Amino acid sequence: MKSEKEILLKLLTFLDLTSLNDTDYQQSLRQIAKETSFDIDGKTIKCAGLCVYSNLLPILNRLNLDNEIRKVVVSGGFPTGQLSLEAKLHDVGFAIENKADEVDIPINRGLFFENPFELSLEIEAIKSIVRQNPKAKLKVIIESGELPNLENVYKASNLAIEAGADFIKTSTGKVSRGADLYSAGIMMIAIKETYTTTQKTIGFKAAGGIRKAEDALSYYLLAKAILGEDYINQETFRIGCSNLKNDIIEKLNKYE
Repeated sequence: MKSEKEILLKLLTFLDLTSLNDTDYQQSLRQIAKETSFDIDGKTIKCAGLCVYSNLLPILNRLNLDNEIRKVVVSGGFPTGQLSLEAKLHDVGFAIENKADEVDIPINRGLFFENPFELSLEIEAIKSIVRQNPKAKLKVIIESGELPNLENVYKASNLAIEAGADFIKTSTGKVSRGADLYSAGIMMIAIKETYTTTQKTIGFKAAGGIRKAEDALSYYLLAKAILGEDYINQETFRIGCSNLKNDIIEKLNKYE
């Protein structure tokens, strides 16, 4: 069994460092890019990715980010999904052309409640653009805190998966209620059922208000209980964060 220190060190490698401020530009991106890798106990730790707005990708590319750090962008009408499909496809196409490794899009919740079939077609169309880079991944944000019940969380998770999501993600982090363990558990159950029936592994990303190491540990333990230890790796398990990294490092320093 892994010690808490070992788990905390591992959690750092699952982080998508996130900078989605209105004022982000060259200086702020340069600073957060420096924070994606750091030394702890004589070892170099690298976060999984750096998440920014898609229009900032050209700047990010000029910073020569470590190749192991995924370039993650929010797109597709982030954070509400209220944008024409044509505009969404253009934005996602821009991201793929500018070497995004992963694209995070929100569902249009109006479509989810009133016309889920059209929402499914929309996600499929976006996935066709992402697929232009065979290595790129599509993360679909269901905004679980804005859905009225866990049944909706389950339905939204399955809709996103069936439409082509490589990951399902809890929240944009731009609403009052972000990630929660109940919704995360339901999303993980949908992921597990998908694997049981299709042998396809879908990733999970917790995001939205996760600021403390204890919270990150809870999502880790939940994923371990539902999906198993082998599932928890950079290819399938992520935590989006702005301030979480510093709290984990602070906890780790107490072990010295």
